[in-house]
Amino acid sequence: MDYRYQYPPQPPQGGQYTPTFSAPGYTPNGYPTTNIPQQMISEPYSQSQPVQNHSMVAISQRSSQYQQQLQQQFQHQQAHNAIPISQYTQNSQVPAAKPVPQYRPTPQHRPAPQHRLTPQKVSRHPQVVIQKPPPTPFPISTVTPTASPNAAPPVDYQLLLLSLAEEYISAAHGMGSIASLAQREADLEQYYKLMSTALRCLESVLKHFRLHPRAEATLRLRYASLLNDETDNNMEAETVLSKGITLCQRNRLFDLKYSMQHLLGRVLFKTNPRAALKTLDNVIPEVEAYQHIAWVYAFRFLRVSLSLQIPSHPETSSALQHLHAISALAEKQGDRAIFVTSAALEAMVHLRIPGSDSIEQAQRAIASARSFQLETSVKELGQIVALVDFLDLMCSLQHYVPDQAAAKMTAMQKIMDQAVLASTGKDNGTFNVLVDRSSGGQLTASTGGIFTKTADGRDHITFSWLHRRDLYSLAYYLSGVTSHLRNEDRAENYLREGIKLIRESLDLHEPVNESMAGASSRIAWRILMDWHMRLHLAFIACSRADWSSAEATLVALRETAKNSFIDSTDTLPRLATYLSGVVNQGKGLTDLALSTYQLPILALPASNARPNDAHTDIAILAAMNSLLLIRDPSHPQHYVSDTLLAQLDPICLAHPNKAIVSAYFIIQANTKGKDSIVKTKHCIQSALQAAKSIANQQLLCISMNLMTATFFTDIVGEQAEKSAKAGRLLAKRCKDDLWVCVADGMLVDTLEKHGKMQEAQVVRQEMLELRAKLPETLRGG
Repeated sequence: MDYRYQYPPQPPQGGQYTPTFSAPGYTPNGYPTTNIPQQMISEPYSQSQPVQNHSMVAISQRSSQYQQQLQQQFQHQQAHNAIPISQYTQNSQVPAAKPVPQYRPTPQHRPAPQHRLTPQKVSRHPQVVIQKPPPTPFPISTVTPTASPNAAPPVDYQLLLLSLAEEYISAAHGMGSIASLAQREADLEQYYKLMSTALRCLESVLKHFRLHPRAEATLRLRYASLLNDETDNNMEAETVLSKGITLCQRNRLFDLKYSMQHLLGRVLFKTNPRAALKTLDNVIPEVEAYQHIAWVYAFRFLRVSLSLQIPSHPETSSALQHLHAISALAEKQGDRAIFVTSAALEAMVHLRIPGSDSIEQAQRAIASARSFQLETSVKELGQIVALVDFLDLMCSLQHYVPDQAAAKMTAMQKIMDQAVLASTGKDNGTFNVLVDRSSGGQLTASTGGIFTKTADGRDHITFSWLHRRDLYSLAYYLSGVTSHLRNEDRAENYLREGIKLIRESLDLHEPVNESMAGASSRIAWRILMDWHMRLHLAFIACSRADWSSAEATLVALRETAKNSFIDSTDTLPRLATYLSGVVNQGKGLTDLALSTYQLPILALPASNARPNDAHTDIAILAAMNSLLLIRDPSHPQHYVSDTLLAQLDPICLAHPNKAIVSAYFIIQANTKGKDSIVKTKHCIQSALQAAKSIANQQLLCISMNLMTATFFTDIVGEQAEKSAKAGRLLAKRCKDDLWVCVADGMLVDTLEKHGKMQEAQVVRQEMLELRAKLPETLRGG
């Protein structure tokens, strides 16, 4: 379900754009409905109001000689019937019959320098004329009014709209996690209204105000980021970024230009992945030509991230090429943390590539990362150290080497506390990688979150990954899987602790300031982790023949799938379907189990399928279980057994997982006739060797008991007794009541043939007690 909304809506007929939402108290154009300044109205001053400095001439201090000259001027003026100056007060009435003559100095009447001024030349200086005040009040519009100290300052609508936008965004993000988790219609509607209003405010500023180039570019980057994160308006985001890139190019704002190109690649990838990759391929050479090293890292890491989202071999190879380029440049520049990050991502890519040497290549990349890791502190690397340990442990899990995996698990648990506790800053699902010696300076001043600055001016590249609680949950899951390989009881403890941590994370209602899209992604990841852990608990219960617990877990998983983000075509539903078949087979419902294994979702792929793919592995297991059910010649579907074996042969023999190889040889030994005893013996020996190489107790138990049943039935001798006792011991290590009963039954027959009746009676009593615990359909006669 897509929880995003379209912004802005499609324009109506005629091309007139009408917004869907408007800010409270604002018109659709983004302007407030109140406090709009009205046209200024002329209001005359009253006659009693004094006019301040509108018709007075300020005279500075002069010399005494110049004061005498002024007195002579005034006397000369009075001699010509001038009105006395004493009558020129503010409230005096000026006779209309005797106007004051206006004197306009000419260029030849300009004042002479003071040191040449003499009494005989006074008449050459301009006279001081005092203007007559107007007889009637004059309008305010003809003069500049003096602002009252109590008057409100003019409204800055640009600042007001930007402030409102940030308030709306903050309010929306404050409720983003709760709205995403609760999925209440009122919360979703409120979130959409707040975000739509914020986007409208930003759009109004861009359209109706003239901004400084850097301010406009920053606002365009912010607006486009919100469009990318909160809406599906990809075309509008592309348009905003294209104009912004042109603006930055014209004003040489390289930091904002690169940030917009980085965002444009992510926006284009949503609608046209190939165009996005082509755009980045054109930008990277330009950045390399300018030797902007920090941005070279950023663009290449983005290219790797986008390439890995396209499931094709060419793009995977392209991602490896870019990682090699990053490693070479980081090694040359001395950016050790960047080198370790690139090597860790390379190991992760190799683990995703099917092939016989993929794990070996991954281990080489991990070794390269660890060579620089010793020269860099945990604080500088942060969560990358945990990622390297996770990848190293997963290499051992895919190789199915339990002892080696257990040692790496212990090392991973120790480094987890150091790496996570060393992480500073907010727990927002990101981690920073230090660019040690290639900082971008002003090129990384404003990047929209791609880079962050340290106190000493160095740069950090920001990567999106996991919250710290989720990181611990992943560590618990890997620890549980590793412990299960060795059939340890603490495997369940690890998994249950991880489930508890996930549940606490889902139930937390602390205010997390994040978008609803980010919150939805985080919640979906936690639900998937909860699925993985509970599914693994169910398989642990199956390995111990606890069918009731496995069935209860299966019911809960199916109920969760109805109300979650889990895709029906993903791996987890396939595993759940296979689990239902295993539970039915374990309870003795063989017909129902066989019909489940033969569902199209569990069908074997074509012969050119990838041997290390999860879907292929699940289909192999389903086919093997089907062969166990139809191996009896009297079964109606026995005729398809040879076809299934022929399909499994090329896939299983070349499989890198020795557990599948061992299981395949067991199936082969079970389906051979009595006339092929040599081939049967070879298959059982191969199964034992493969199971022993990976210390798989369950496969060893099945192989040993199969060998006892095939070669030592009705045989009296020391070797027969040793084989029966070894099979019983291995069954007890597996803690599987069904196989313990099978091994006890064969040991009772062997002991009785050797005349050891008392010992046989003890074993028989144990067998009867365990048999009573089995499902009714498995107890036999």
